[in-house]
Amino acid sequence: MYFNSRSYRTTSKSLEYIIKRSHVSVWKWVQNNANVADHFRINKQRVKEIFVDETLIQIDGKDYWLWIAYEPNIKRCLMMHLSRERTILVCYQFFKQLRNRFGRKPILTDGATWYYQACRWLRMKHCIYGSNLKNKMERFVQKIKDRTECFDDHFPCTKNDCNRLHVYNWLKLYILYIHTDMDKTKFMEFLMDGG
Repeated sequence: MYFNSRSYRTTSKSLEYIIKRSHVSVWKWVQNNANVADHFRINKQRVKEIFVDETLIQIDGKDYWLWIAYEPNIKRCLMMHLSRERTILVCYQFFKQLRNRFGRKPILTDGATWYYQACRWLRMKHCIYGSNLKNKMERFVQKIKDRTECFDDHFPCTKNDCNRLHVYNWLKLYILYIHTDMDKTKFMEFLMDGG
């Protein structure tokens, strides 16, 4: 129910006819269940190419870059990363993690210089995707952005020097939610049983 609504508070109000739960309880549920996403590994043989893009999001009024790796043939988010900067070094570290997990698969991007340079350093094949393939990536990124637009309003961080783990946990569980092959009822039953 939470992932189909706009906020923790909306979910809490929707549940009050069935069971009383505060928005904090819903938030804790998301944080506690985020590690379930780690059990859904993608077979690296199924990954043929990796599309990468980054998008700007806000957390507590501060800009962060969300780096996303997506495989359009199997329609799965392979990896994501949050960073304060959008630099060649951050891109290099992200690509290195992708290479370690999935091997030397071709990386397809929108052609920004940091992608090309990072691939060159890692000796990975870099391609620029055309407009048709770019639309696939942009649609996937937009699906995530539609939900992350509420971060600044509904997910403010009250901690000084926040490590952003709560946002990363939310993203992991949301990605699992949109990519699971289960219907949404079975997905909820799976989480309630502890994965």
